[in-house]
Amino acid sequence: MPSYKVIYFNGRGYAETTRMMLAHVGQEFEDVRYTREEWLEHKPNVPLQQLPNLEVDGKIILQSRAMHGFVAREFGLNGANNEETTKIDVILATLEDLRTPHSRIRHSEEGEEKKKEKMAEYYAQTAPKFLTGLEKMLAANNGGDGFFVGSKISRADIFFYVVMDYLAEDEVKKYPKLVALRERVAKDANIAAWLAKRPQTPW
Repeated sequence: MPSYKVIYFNGRGYAETTRMMLAHVGQEFEDVRYTREEWLEHKPNVPLQQLPNLEVDGKIILQSRAMHGFVAREFGLNGANNEETTKIDVILATLEDLRTPHSRIRHSEEGEEKKKEKMAEYYAQTAPKFLTGLEKMLAANNGGDGFFVGSKISRADIFFYVVMDYLAEDEVKKYPKLVALRERVAKDANIAAWLAKRPQTPW
């Protein structure tokens, strides 16, 4: 059986989708979390000199989306057919459109007041379009009371959970079907076990 190693910093960030997917399917993996000092030591030897990376039997997979794409294909989390896989791709891209501006504001070096102002603008103008769209996509599959595609958790649902982790609860609760989906994902036995044991980090 292949050995898996997820390499990142001590945070959820861009590695958490891969970690959660591996946990969901019951695949053991080594959860490597570099300190900033350790990263400076390893960085020159890492392809592209960036994290996260996924090692499968010593072979390195770069880029977070490629990492969880590999895991999704390997373990049947990428849809049952081309139509479902395409829907998953659309959902992933929508989630990235939702996450990217939020992340830019959160990591900005501007003052706190300016960041607060921009975040309020984000929740007023940017987030509603994507959250409304995601809820409609969810509702299109069995009324939205299950998962984004098919009848089981897919790559889309887990990536959705990871992105929702960063959004303000008061904003997300305006979309009840998305809230319920997040709860369904968290109640999966293997995911619940991972959530209980993973390091508690601010990001």
